[in-house]
Amino acid sequence: MRLLIPLALALALAGPAPVKADDDHDSALRLRERREILPLEELLRRLDLGKDVRILEIESEMEHGAALYEIEYVERNGRIRKIRVDARSGQVLGEED
Repeated sequence: MRLLIPLALALALAGPAPVKADDDHDSALRLRERREILPLEELLRRLDLGKDVRILEIESEMEHGAALYEIEYVERNGRIRKIRVDARSGQVLGEED
């Protein structure tokens, strides 16, 4: 019994378990199934990044309760760009080179 109390106290002080990277993806999948966010194909069509653009990476994220996509791509001229997009509306929230 004496061992259980320190163990319980240590677990309580440790805080919540770390969030796994898959949690955001799973959340995005559930939102997509409930039609609360745009399908990725629709989102990319609306963004109209161009024919010669090559997508490098797309990440789904939940930030402050908002579903976001981070899309990294290479333009025709070789420039690498990253945009943050609201997954519900398709609105570009930010860009970086």
